[in-house]
Amino acid sequence: MAEATPPSSESVDEQAKRAIDIMFTQGVDQAEQFLVDLPSTRTGDLDLKLKCTIGYVRFVKALMTWDEDVIDETIKFVKSVEKSAETQSKGSAVKKSDQISGGIVESDCTLIRGMLTFTRMTIPSYIKAGFHLRSASKGYEKMLKEVEKLEPKRVEEQIKSMKKPNEGVVSALNEASQDYAKLKASVTMGFGLLNLIMSLIPDKILIIIKLFGFSANREAALKALNYCSQTPDMRSPIAKLVLLWHHTITRPSFGLDGDNLIAGVGEAQAIMAQASSIYHDSPLFLYFEGRIAYLRRDTSKALSAFKESVSRAEDQREIKHVNLYEIGFVHVTNLEWKEAADAFLILKSETRWSVGYYSYLYALSLAASGDVTAAEAEFRNIPSVIKHKNSNYEKYVLRRSQLHLKMGGLKDFEAALFALQLAYQWSQISYLNDDQCQKLLETVQSFQSRATTPLIEAVCLQLQGVFLMQMLQYEEAEKYFRSVLEKAKDCIVRKEQQAPAFATYEIGRIYFKRGEVEKAKVALAKAKSNYSDYEVESRLQAKVQSLLLFIKKGGRSSSSSSSPPPPPPIDKEETGSNEAFEEDDHHHHQTIANDQKND
Repeated sequence: MAEATPPSSESVDEQAKRAIDIMFTQGVDQAEQFLVDLPSTRTGDLDLKLKCTIGYVRFVKALMTWDEDVIDETIKFVKSVEKSAETQSKGSAVKKSDQISGGIVESDCTLIRGMLTFTRMTIPSYIKAGFHLRSASKGYEKMLKEVEKLEPKRVEEQIKSMKKPNEGVVSALNEASQDYAKLKASVTMGFGLLNLIMSLIPDKILIIIKLFGFSANREAALKALNYCSQTPDMRSPIAKLVLLWHHTITRPSFGLDGDNLIAGVGEAQAIMAQASSIYHDSPLFLYFEGRIAYLRRDTSKALSAFKESVSRAEDQREIKHVNLYEIGFVHVTNLEWKEAADAFLILKSETRWSVGYYSYLYALSLAASGDVTAAEAEFRNIPSVIKHKNSNYEKYVLRRSQLHLKMGGLKDFEAALFALQLAYQWSQISYLNDDQCQKLLETVQSFQSRATTPLIEAVCLQLQGVFLMQMLQYEEAEKYFRSVLEKAKDCIVRKEQQAPAFATYEIGRIYFKRGEVEKAKVALAKAKSNYSDYEVESRLQAKVQSLLLFIKKGGRSSSSSSSPPPPPPIDKEETGSNEAFEEDDHHHHQTIANDQKND
């Protein structure tokens, strides 16, 4: 457990950093307790940086739990911190570096509010989040410019240019320049996180946010986060976490590197190596070891890492749940239905995010294992546990569970098909090796003759195409995907939309792999525009958007995911720009805030 009282010699920066370290090694609750137990907290005299640290800890907890109460409490808390930060940033009696620090914390709080508001997933929340993100973006740009003014060589030049140097002014400038590195580390974290998140938002949602007049710059974001991750600032571990998340989850899930799953593994392993001395016992970092093994298509090693992480995260519910989710889907793709049901049952029982979603996964696993009676009872109970009616996840499981009941319940093979379809939609099939895909292909082929409805037939065909695609048998895969489109003429399949929409996307991928780029673009455009208002639309939209961008940047198809394609050149039009990252030849080698010229 965290010590209740830190050594009296610890500075505010050291206390903040230790709280974040505790969050990664012992959990978010222990980190918050450490901060709450500080003497300055108890006396009501907590430093602004420590308040910001509490905000980040609660923010991480909110994102990991998706608990509405936690999200609401976090928004309320950071809003109060934002007001204190605004006061400090405008204080005339406050030294320059403290004013800048206040401005950075203010932008951090605005960013957190924007990201948490975004999780509501409604049009009004997107508009409100866009306003917050725009405000945070402007704040970071302003603070980046102010920080660069404190760069030691610039301060030295400024002093030299004074005709009659004032001793007080010179002293203040020198003092402020000593805080340059610390402030630069602070501002780059928020700037990087903001731009990275913005660069991943699907076009349909991004259109709303772009009304506020700003765009994202992924290259600048990663450069900023890498800089912050190598500093002693309390935000450094959070930057490491964001980068690990990006390299091991976002890049493969969104297809940012085409089919090259391991493109981000080298960067992820380098971050893990740097952090190993502090976080070697951290269940969170062990989880990322599992993700790396997954990306290398070693599901056995990945499963062992996820299970070990669970055993170390007994008091860290959020980390435990992240691992159990992965464990559940590994068992699904291994056709180990009882083990999958065990994992999803724990999630269903303990989650504060979506009981309905995990109830659905649990019910599918029960039915696939042969316990169709218990599964039917679970399907009937799902409407009573749905809490978030605007959530696409819960809309999906509610509609699907009702569909299954209308079908008279699910046979074991039908449940297996729907579970594997979910695994595919959630990018889990991409991590399987050829032997696993061959086993699944043969299993699904054995189901084909038992399919008695157009919908079940369509799912069978879709999955066979997916497994063949994964084994690089593109011509055979295309036949199955085109058969799915034929089945889509049936009204039920057409209403479902998932199967034909994803089949169209896969046909686009096949054209791309053949080098027929224009045909690929046409097929991808159809996948993007011909199907709408289905619950997993945002997932497919993101995949289509990433592949189109990859093609636009000159990315080439790789016949094997173990051979990375050449890195695409930066496309200024697509990545956007930020004023504070304009080119400055004189200081290019010294500052991260010089990534790219304005378009």
